[in-house]
Amino acid sequence: MRRATGTIRAGLSVLACAALWLGARQDPGEWRVLDAAMHHLGDGQKPEWTEAPAEPERSPLAIRFESEPNEREWLLEVAARDVDEDWALELNGKEFALLKRVNDELRVAWYPLPAGLVERGENTLRVRAKTAPDDDMTVGRVRLLERSLREFARLGRLEVRVRERASGAALPARVSVADAGGNLVDLYYGERPTTAVRPGIAYTSDGLAVLELPAGRVQVWASRGMEWSVDSREVEVVYGGTAEVALTLVREVDTRGWIAADTHVHTLTYSGHGDASVEERLVTLAGEGVELAVATDHNHQTDYSPLQRALALTAHFTSVVGNEVTTDNGHMNAFPLDPAQAIPPHEEADWKKLVQGIRAKGAKVVILNHPRWPEDGKDPLTKFGFDEKTGRNAAGQAFTFDCIELVNSDAPTSPPAAVLPAWYALLEAGQRFTGVGSSDSHTVGVIVGQGRTYVPSASDDPARIDVEAACAAFVAGRVSVSLGMFATIEIDGQTMGATLSVAGGEVEALVDVRHPSWVTPRRLELVVNGAVAASVALDDTALDRDGPNRDGPNRDGPNRKLRRVRVALPRAHNWVVAVASGDKISAPFWAMSLPETLAITNPIFVRR
Repeated sequence: MRRATGTIRAGLSVLACAALWLGARQDPGEWRVLDAAMHHLGDGQKPEWTEAPAEPERSPLAIRFESEPNEREWLLEVAARDVDEDWALELNGKEFALLKRVNDELRVAWYPLPAGLVERGENTLRVRAKTAPDDDMTVGRVRLLERSLREFARLGRLEVRVRERASGAALPARVSVADAGGNLVDLYYGERPTTAVRPGIAYTSDGLAVLELPAGRVQVWASRGMEWSVDSREVEVVYGGTAEVALTLVREVDTRGWIAADTHVHTLTYSGHGDASVEERLVTLAGEGVELAVATDHNHQTDYSPLQRALALTAHFTSVVGNEVTTDNGHMNAFPLDPAQAIPPHEEADWKKLVQGIRAKGAKVVILNHPRWPEDGKDPLTKFGFDEKTGRNAAGQAFTFDCIELVNSDAPTSPPAAVLPAWYALLEAGQRFTGVGSSDSHTVGVIVGQGRTYVPSASDDPARIDVEAACAAFVAGRVSVSLGMFATIEIDGQTMGATLSVAGGEVEALVDVRHPSWVTPRRLELVVNGAVAASVALDDTALDRDGPNRDGPNRDGPNRKLRRVRVALPRAHNWVVAVASGDKISAPFWAMSLPETLAITNPIFVRR
């Protein structure tokens, strides 16, 4: 999914800027200006930018300066805006860093220069695009300091170990670090093959994160997705010292018989935008407890399994080769696919022919992604003239996909509230599309698996998931949509995807809502044929307060809400869906972009 903040593949053309003679050496404790200007690199006009010319320069940008050699680490400071892709920083022909990614704001970042990289005499610093040109950015205001990053930022060391409380075993997890105001702090020198590090965030696949950060008091959290508890500590980081933090997690949400799937996952390596390398993506999947991970890079079939074995992550999840078939008429995720085979045709505008082409490549599941994105009437349903009253479209387009994405946790402009009416209309029109949830994560910071789908599984071992059986469950509608909570629904012993017959004009639904201790469920709604038929509270233990809760469980558990709710069946053929909602999570360890936590069941179809 590409967004207005700019995540399109970038690249540059070529121009060198004039050399800057520095003259006499300055005090090592003072910054030396290598280039005071800001430069616009790219291929388009940007009249709205004030710090750089509207007309782009050609690249690579070259800045020449005189210096003595650096016998120890020095520090480079660079300002930049709209860095969305890979831009290499090179000194004397040697790449030493990539420009840190930033969106609309002009931001300053620091880059350590390893000892021996600066030479005596003239040196050349280059900013070089690593991809083909199709985007624009600004860069400049370059300064050099003859001190290390550790000295300048007064860094201290933080060692965080995360373990399972009961067994004491090391646990893959997300470590989040924030200051007293809740702002994520910059982290340095934390990169290892088993970690993925961004400002304030360190995913670890082996339970250990070794980081350096500016001295001061910080809050440290450990988390592992919505099935697990959260643990945190306040700690004082001392310049030049080491602080050790031990955090423990416990599984709070009972998901036995179900596995957590994310069917919409990206990498920078193969999608070409975002910031998560494929190695980092595997670490984040393990750290968030995703058990069925479907690789869906744009028009690319990515196979995680070889690298998963190399990183010793096979025990944590089953990976599936998929593809986000990306067209001008919407995006569809398809899986499983053969990574050695040609990608499905993505130029086709007719969805029926598009899906036929996808299935011809072997896909068993086809999902319509973010059906209300892009916003402002540019989404694919609006293009086809979709009518939310009838479930039909003016274009006469045949919808032959299997599933529709109800929750996309990285699409705040297309929330579930905008998608559910369309899904309800399709169900009312007799089109049984399974609702799913996903993260659509392109970056390390956007939580993979925050939106997810729970799938029934004969095995609870995440390394032994039957992919074919999981695909069949998706198509049959026997799955449940999750955003911080997990819900199931049962009527007369039948659950999601089932069709049953009853004798009377009403039924009693048993809804089971499970959640971690840090999520507060508030409300449960039973939707019958697209309209809310009953609404009961979830945030108290008086099950009879709202009336319909009787003849069933009479007490909530700490991580579970059980409700029996009677609803009327207004016609001969009906469908029933449960929607649970709760408070939004804003804490740094699981910050949400959508307005509330959710669990949405797929329908049970009831005849009378």
